[in-house]
Amino acid sequence: MPFYPMSDLKDKLEKYFMFSRTEVKDLIITILILAFIVSFKEWGAKEFDILIGMRNLFNAVLIMTLVVLVHISAQRIAGLHVGIRVEYKLWWLGLVLGLIFVFVSRGNVWLLIPGGIVFHHMAVHRIGYFRYGINMLTMSSISLMGALANIMFAIVFKILFMFFPNNMLIEKAIFVSLWFAVFSMLPIPPLDGSKVFFNSRGVYVLLFGCVLGAALMLSLQINILLAIIGALLVGVLFWVYYLKVFEGVF
Repeated sequence: MPFYPMSDLKDKLEKYFMFSRTEVKDLIITILILAFIVSFKEWGAKEFDILIGMRNLFNAVLIMTLVVLVHISAQRIAGLHVGIRVEYKLWWLGLVLGLIFVFVSRGNVWLLIPGGIVFHHMAVHRIGYFRYGINMLTMSSISLMGALANIMFAIVFKILFMFFPNNMLIEKAIFVSLWFAVFSMLPIPPLDGSKVFFNSRGVYVLLFGCVLGAALMLSLQINILLAIIGALLVGVLFWVYYLKVFEGVF
């Protein structure tokens, strides 16, 4: 996948980074529904309290706005860098399933699968590099950037949490960002993980293991460096198991 000069990226960001009206509408719906899901259990301790619930819903909206925009923006930047415009599309079935799961489980099970991205070939910006359309490797690489951005976002907030250890808002932002990354990597169209999966099953298993490992390790109160190493080890274990069981390599 070719990369263009940073000056070229700067120009494309200025011209094409802004979201369309349809994307803004989809993002608002996505953020509000996901915020409701992650704040479902926070409408009062023992009895329903509208004031507490609205405050926690507002906090959840702030968190989900950051998490979703970090995810989509990373993919958008990665796409523009190689001459592809990325467009966000919500997935109503995924959002409805998320609402059903949260109601049935009384808020104990989150299903954060709001949608995915579609790719538009910017032919003028790819002259001289690659003239044969969009391929699976390119789509896979761009899609993966969303989950990686969420992991990095969680790490930054994990560092911030060291200075504000009692801040529950930061702690929830870490948790939501990590598990949003995991859900986005599920191999279900139109989620990001489906593009990675169809590009290479072996690579998908390795990367999904790393993302899942990062979510598990960073959710615990352990050193960030150890968490990263642990995430890589989980990914390798997933990959070795896949090769042994499904590919018969060992």
